[in-house]
Amino acid sequence: MGMDVYGNKPKNKCGEYFGMSARGWEPLATYACEVAPEITAKCKYWYANCFDGLNGEDSILLADLLQKEIDSGRADKYVRLPQSQLELTPSEPCQQSEGTGTRTLAPERGAGDPTNDGIFCKGADSYSFVESLQQFVYFLRYCGGFQIC
Repeated sequence: MGMDVYGNKPKNKCGEYFGMSARGWEPLATYACEVAPEITAKCKYWYANCFDGLNGEDSILLADLLQKEIDSGRADKYVRLPQSQLELTPSEPCQQSEGTGTRTLAPERGAGDPTNDGIFCKGADSYSFVESLQQFVYFLRYCGGFQIC
């Protein structure tokens, strides 16, 4: 199962859609709710596909706050312990790379060329929390508000 997040009034392609597996979405949403409770409380159903979300103003406020978390290094520290637990889980094919092991850079989606434009993506065992968080920040900046579908 995956989480599909659609922009309400996207300003560009990056703000149209953000999606990931439920396994990747859960820590991302949990982190956002922990570091920005006053903003994220306006969306009651972060873990369900029931069309809840944030408006455009709150999306930008959340993007700004999450970017500060990334820039300060706190997001990287947050994921270190769970990352060690994740390394013990079995490898799964990565949907973003279409099983090739390499995917394109955000905001593009799909398989990448490992010799030119791709970034390594080995599946669930190489899940990069900070990279996913950064992609979510890009989405938040340009989505004009969003709904989790």
